[in-house]
Order: sequence, then C-alpha cells, then structure tokens
Amino acid sequence: MIRSFRQLLPVAVGLLFAQGTNAQYTTPNTGLSYTLADLVAVSGGVITATSATGYLQSADFTLAANDTLLIEEDITWAVASSAAINIYGKFLAAPPVEAVITAENAALQHEGIRFEDGSVIDLQRVAITDGGGIKSLTDNLALAYCTISNQASNATTGAALELSDGKVYIDHVEFSGNEDAAISSAANGAAAPQITHCTFLQNGYDNENRPQINLGPSGADTTVIRNNTVIGDPAHTMVGGIAFSSLLGNPGHVVIDSNTVTGNRYGITVTGSYIIASVTNNILADNNTQGDPNLGGSGLNLYGGSTNISVVSGNTITGNLWGVTIQSTATVNLGDTAAANYNPGGNSFSNNGNNGVIYALYNNTPNTVPAMNNCWDIDNPSIDSTAAAEVIFDVADDAALGEVFFMPYSNCGIVTALGETPASEAVAVFPNPSNGQVTVHSTVSIDNLSLFNANGQLVRTHRGPVRGPWSLGDLGTGLYLLKATTPAGVEYTQRIVVE
Repeated sequence: MIRSFRQLLPVAVGLLFAQGTNAQYTTPNTGLSYTLADLVAVSGGVITATSATGYLQSADFTLAANDTLLIEEDITWAVASSAAINIYGKFLAAPPVEAVITAENAALQHEGIRFEDGSVIDLQRVAITDGGGIKSLTDNLALAYCTISNQASNATTGAALELSDGKVYIDHVEFSGNEDAAISSAANGAAAPQITHCTFLQNGYDNENRPQINLGPSGADTTVIRNNTVIGDPAHTMVGGIAFSSLLGNPGHVVIDSNTVTGNRYGITVTGSYIIASVTNNILADNNTQGDPNLGGSGLNLYGGSTNISVVSGNTITGNLWGVTIQSTATVNLGDTAAANYNPGGNSFSNNGNNGVIYALYNNTPNTVPAMNNCWDIDNPSIDSTAAAEVIFDVADDAALGEVFFMPYSNCGIVTALGETPASEAVAVFPNPSNGQVTVHSTVSIDNLSLFNANGQLVRTHRGPVRGPWSLGDLGTGLYLLKATTPAGVEYTQRIVVE
C-alpha cells in the first residue's frame, strides 16, 4: 500500500502587474461619453467603421479616467494584432443580444485588454475572443452573460482573466479554449471574486501545471466559487480544476459550493496557510486525466499548515484516483457530531482509487480528523464499519499518521435539512440550477415523482415518467427536493435549485 504521495501544487500567479504601453489614441479626459461610432469621428483613424455594426481598431486605444465608453448595440469590434485596449474610465456594455470584441485576424491574437486601477467595468452580453488576455487592476468589475475564449498569454497576462484585488463579480460567464487558466489572481494580492453560474470548458491548452480556476488569497473579503461547471480536456493532463492558494502567508477565505468539476488532473485543491475554507455540495468526478497518483488525481486535496482550516460537507466524490487527500498539517472537518464543531458530514464516495486500492480518504497528516456521517461507498449501501475502514488511510495503516474518526457512518441515506437520499446516477435533473424548466432523466423505471419545498411541503406530483421539460417556474425561486419512486418502491432523491 502506498504510504505517502505528493501532489503538484498550482503555479503561483504573478507577484506584480506590468504597466501598459502608450496608446496611439487617448480620449481627451473631459468627462464625455463615447460610442464606437463617436470614436470613428474623433480618433484620427485609430478606430474606423467597416460596416453598419463593424469597427476596426488599428492601433492602441486608451479610454481616459474621466471618460465613458458605451456599447448598447450588437456590434463587432475587431482589433489589430499589434493593438491593445486600455481602460482607465468607465466601460459599460449592455447590447440587446451580443457585442463581440475580437481580433482582426483570428490567427493573430490582439494584444489584449487592461482594466486599470480605478476604472469601472460593467459588461453584459459581450464575447471577448482571440486576444492576449484581460488584466483587471480594478475592484469595480462586473461581468454577466459574457464569453471569454481563445485568450493567449503575453508579457503581462497569465490567464484569460487576471485579477488584482477587491471583490469583483463574474456571473454566467463562459470561459473556453484559453491557453492558460481561465481566471487567476495575484499571489501577493487580495482578490475576492464572486464566481457564480459560470462554465469553464477545456481551458489550459498549453498543458502547464495550472488549474482552470487559479486564485490567490482573498484578504479580508471572502472568495465565492458557486454553481459553476469546470470540465477538463483529457489531453490536458497537467491542468487541474479549482485551486485556492495562500502561498505567501496572506489571509484567505473561500466558499466553494455546488460546483461540478470533472475530467481534470485534480478536482479542487486548497493550498497554503491562513486559509478558512468551506467546501460543500460539490460533484467531483473522474478527475484522473494524468493517471499518476503520486502527482495528482484527488477529488479534493487539502494541503498546508495547521492554519489551513477546511470544513467539508455534502460533496459527491467519485471516480478520482483519490477521494479526499489531506497533507502536511492541514486541519480538516469532514463531519463532527460535537456541538462546538458540528458539521453534518454527508459526503459520498465511490470508486476513488489507484493501483487496485480504493482510497476514499487519505489522511497523510499527524492530525486526528473528524469524518462522521459520511457515505463511504455509494455503490454499497449496506457497508459496515470494517468495509468503511478499508477505504480510509490513517493511523491503522501508518503509525505516524492521525486517526480518522468515521463512526457513526452513513449507509448512503445522507441526512440533510431536506432529508434527502442520494440519487447517484439513477436520476438526474438538468439544467440545475435552472430558471424553472427542467428535464428529469432516469436510468431506472420511475412510477411517481414528488417535489417538496425547503419546508418539506409537497408542492408538485406526477405519475409515471416525465417526457420533455417539466415546468417549475410558477413555484418561485429556492431549493426543492425531487423524490422519484420506482414501481418496486425504491426511492431516489435529487435537489433542484430554481433561480
């Protein structure tokens, strides 16, 4: 049996941000607002019109601190490969369908975009593609329903979107096919992004040791990573899913909740010291692309000193090389019945292993680890204490390690506020979260569906299988519990979030 292992840590993001280059046209800094059509008239040929809704930027463009750039139409803004966009003022975009910022030649990415310190950025329905990345030095940043794709790193960016500090908002943004990480933040900064309902699809095509989400410490604020989907590419064997790190001892607070992370080298890692982390309700599946258990493959990896404190509950962890790995002296609570440290547990494990051995939990620290009320094998609801102990690596396997207290354990009837039991893969609901239109897919015969609200009240019922979308929008936003019953009386449940 393997006694120890190491995991490649996420690459530390840049410590300092470089200064931008001089632009060939800068707005006059007189407090005026401009559209791209306005800039055609005043920019001296730097911005020209190519069609009724198309514009070409041939050299560097800078928006001065007191000026505003407005995009309220569906336009295409093409940028020459030698040109950059520098924003010191306000950049506001809300087109009816989509505005596109792209390269003049898709084979030659433009120099990228800089949101300078003090700028105000609020972009909705903007696609930013074929560039040299976005560097944001401002804490006044909001992106919603945008797309950021095919961004290549250059001398000043190390990610498709590189953040400096402050609480910024990134909601319903798709990051796909970027060279390095989709989002990163500085190792010596204090960025606390609120990343919600985003899709991260096969970023990191340079295949370096960087995760798709690669964040440094948050300072006094809390980073939130919630309701996102992070999908890797099997060919990108070095690319992880989500990393939150404090490698220089700066404080960090993070909530990682209700994400689906699959097909990466590892799922989630929390690395360093002076971190308070909550890791809850995530699905961490098949993060095993590299195939080397000495270098990665954890669904969840917690690494660092005793001031790295994580509370872990409600996660489904399946198909990874390791389930949860704890390294160095990190402090972790995976479930505790004591009132002072209460954690409901409710983590579910299945088929996490390597070299023919199942490792649901590997405690590679001298610390004792509370891990109560967890399901240690989704596929074996009748698991006993002996079988549970076999998938947990602790002092029983190596006298130098701490003990894992896993009793009482769950027989996979996971107890939560809604009293749910796991659906595994038998019943799936998508999209989830949704706006009220959902599709229920089942691999078993379903005789009855019942839907309960967060108070346990029955609000909807349906006899027989559901075909096509099921409308729940009239029920209002919130958390619901779907109970699916087979003709033989077997019940499966699944949480549904209506937004």
